[in-house]
Amino acid sequence: MNRSLLFAAITFCICIASKTFAQSNSQGPIPFEFTSEEENRLIKENDSLKYYVASGDTSNIVCLEEEGSYYKLLNKERKVIAEGSYVAEGEKYLQTGRWTEHYAGAKVKLTGYYEKGSPIGTWQEFYSTGKLKTVYNYAVIDDKGIKNSCLSGTYQEYYPNGKLKVNGFYAAVATTVHDTVIVEDPVENRKVEKVMSRKTYSPEKTGHWESYTENGELDKKED
Repeated sequence: MNRSLLFAAITFCICIASKTFAQSNSQGPIPFEFTSEEENRLIKENDSLKYYVASGDTSNIVCLEEEGSYYKLLNKERKVIAEGSYVAEGEKYLQTGRWTEHYAGAKVKLTGYYEKGSPIGTWQEFYSTGKLKTVYNYAVIDDKGIKNSCLSGTYQEYYPNGKLKVNGFYAAVATTVHDTVIVEDPVENRKVEKVMSRKTYSPEKTGHWESYTENGELDKKED
């Protein structure tokens, strides 16, 4: 095989692998404590429901409704503390659609949307009283086919009395990361190293930020 064609093929394979890596390692505000039917021990099943030991806190139980692809996380008192839809892609289970985290008393603690494992759009966090605590946003950045989810856009935080505490804006800032990948060279029948560059994104404060006292008076302003 022509060496230039060989390394073109190697580069193509690495790019495909990097796309899968970026998507499969997405993490969001609500933990998904189910890995696979092999890794999570099955406790019992009935009709379309299956109950597993959770991946994180093993005192919790994961309930999967396979017909509707719906997930519930139950605490040791068997109260629902997180729930939402999922989609299976091969051996991976990814959060999708609307997800909600609950306080032990069933009130909503956090809610927002996922797209194949990545948080997207507007998220809202609440106090145990039911009053709004925080509102923030996630942007999905498509960088040459590699999707990254990052906190970006307006951010508001509120006091328990409902008055605005913080108002600001986040921007998704790119950082280039270099990975070394080991591939097989079929011409020389040996393993070679290939350096691959990819971008990761992290939130940074930008623009005007304002902080207020609990009485609603402006306390601090940052530019």
